[in-house]
Amino acid sequence: MNVIVTNQNKALLDQLNVDIIKKIEGEYEVSELLSKFVNLQFDKLIIDITSIKNYTDNAVMTSFAKSVDPNRVIILLNDNPTVNTRPYIVNLINNGIYNFSRNIEGVKYLYNTPNTLASVQSILNPPVKTESAPTVNAIVNTQPTTTESSNEVYANNNSNLRIPIFGKKIIGLSNTTMHAGASTLTNMMVRQLNNKGIPAIGIEMNRQDLIYYRSDKLFSAMSRLDLERVVKDHNDAAAIIIDLNDFPEADKYCNSIIYLVEPSFIRLTKCIRRNKNAFVEKKNEKVVLNMSFVSDDELYDFEIETGVKVFDNIPPLNDRDQDAGEINEFLRKLGFNI
Repeated sequence: MNVIVTNQNKALLDQLNVDIIKKIEGEYEVSELLSKFVNLQFDKLIIDITSIKNYTDNAVMTSFAKSVDPNRVIILLNDNPTVNTRPYIVNLINNGIYNFSRNIEGVKYLYNTPNTLASVQSILNPPVKTESAPTVNAIVNTQPTTTESSNEVYANNNSNLRIPIFGKKIIGLSNTTMHAGASTLTNMMVRQLNNKGIPAIGIEMNRQDLIYYRSDKLFSAMSRLDLERVVKDHNDAAAIIIDLNDFPEADKYCNSIIYLVEPSFIRLTKCIRRNKNAFVEKKNEKVVLNMSFVSDDELYDFEIETGVKVFDNIPPLNDRDQDAGEINEFLRKLGFNI
């Protein structure tokens, strides 16, 4: 039996199909929250980070971790900029909290397959190649001196980039609406490209959700330099899928950017409230409906209402499917020969 604590992300945690002994809703000081289940025996405490008052304060989260058995805790994080920093995540790990995710799929996964310290060790100690650690001078090559280097191809033909692309396909995924599934789609695209014989890697900017898939083809990058190191270290990859997470230099690195929209009424309404020109700005971009229940017959109405042309319409998928036909078709539209 489990305890669920919700606040701003109640709708997400309501999707969990687990046995519940107690459910609490609201925002609380740590001491007040813990007083609500004193002497209560439970298996897991699944908590919305926004339920904890001043959750962006590392001292508050340290206090929380010391007051519970951290091995029983699963935290649903949010998009707060502080929560998305490496120091914040490292503080959680140093206090014994290894199970956290920014999406409900991650929470479900961690419920059945909890992390250990070894699972998150790469966050504490990012791999560094001491033998040939890249430096700015080692990566920058904007003035070719040989015939071979003069044939290098850069993303968007921009030779001022620090990474020679050599004709790679670099696809960026950007969530236009909240929780539009960029991380899950990155994993599925990378897995199916590799299964079809196209070497591919996935990189998630500024977050670590992809680590839950425990794949040696998926990486996190906390900065531009991290991104460049990962790409440089995997020069054999023919395709790179980047979960952008508002990465400000995406257009410099990506050949193509896909703007994901989860077309439910709530997501679309929240998106428009945040930015009334959200779709006007995407008029000439590749917009993909993801986790979509919009039928092909309804696509025309959606395009008229939003003013955008839909590049693809992907329904909800089982992310464990190794060969989803919808993903294969999406990859073909992107120019992959599979």
